[in-house]
Amino acid sequence: MENTDLYYMRKALELAEIAASNGEIPVGAVVVKNSDGAIVGHGYNRREADRCALSHAEMLAVSSACKTMGGWRLSGCTLYVTLEPCPMCSGAIINSRIERVVFGAYDPKAGSAGSVTNLFEFEYNHHPNIQGGVMKEECEKILRDFFQNLRREKNSLDMKLIEVLTDEQLKKVAVLANEIWHECFKSIISCSQIDYMLDKFQSFEAMKKQTEQDGYRYYLMHKNGNHIGYMAFKHEGDGRLFLSKIYIKKEYRGMGYAGQAFRFLSEHCKAAGLNAVWLTVNKHNYGAIAAYEKSGFKKIGEAVTDIGNGYVMDDYFYQLDV
Repeated sequence: MENTDLYYMRKALELAEIAASNGEIPVGAVVVKNSDGAIVGHGYNRREADRCALSHAEMLAVSSACKTMGGWRLSGCTLYVTLEPCPMCSGAIINSRIERVVFGAYDPKAGSAGSVTNLFEFEYNHHPNIQGGVMKEECEKILRDFFQNLRREKNSLDMKLIEVLTDEQLKKVAVLANEIWHECFKSIISCSQIDYMLDKFQSFEAMKKQTEQDGYRYYLMHKNGNHIGYMAFKHEGDGRLFLSKIYIKKEYRGMGYAGQAFRFLSEHCKAAGLNAVWLTVNKHNYGAIAAYEKSGFKKIGEAVTDIGNGYVMDDYFYQLDV
């Protein structure tokens, strides 16, 4: 059972990382059907995005699992969560009849599986089996890193946007693109497709043509002497701005820099007489989708686009009115 627990806790940690990248306290959870090991529910903390106190990772995972299973009883299931459940989530676990709970980090402020209290020992009509401390160090680290970054960056949004005007700057963008794309898309599309798309859209030669012939403008995101990301956009003929690219290194996500870039774009649109910013995003890039929705973007469409060599882009369209 140990290797199985580690596998599913890693899945929960992946979801916690999405929460962190969206500026949410990084907690992730999955519900697993014990009989066949299928993940039937998943969730990550969305309290800020949803503006709802109920949007804890466990609550969303339980809700997702109930929809998958077709009922409210989740007997025969295990919940894996990166942080010890709070009183609210413990109640949801009891009421959904989850058979087993496995959590990572202990929560000395709100933990209700032994740290502050243990609701699972009370005389309720259901008592799940509880195991804490699985991948404890990894689960603690993502929380510790998140709060350290939050404190460090709270009063220091000094990211600068530098327009790319030279070949040397454009080559730096190409290096950034190669690094970020392989990290960002490795779980979404194949490495061969990533390499193909980088060559087709984000190589120095491709971006040189975009800036000189197609009307694109590139900007480097610069902070404390480091290039932390980049973006590219162009004016459309329909009164909108097309945000073609916006990518930030993993260690700088969830710190407000995307929001800063969106505010810059909104002001740019107003100055240029444009009325909206629109973009495309891979349908499976859940972290980016959550970040766009948090910033006020609304889904306006979708399309599958053939980009050659047997590859397609399966995207949603999102728009922010300004």
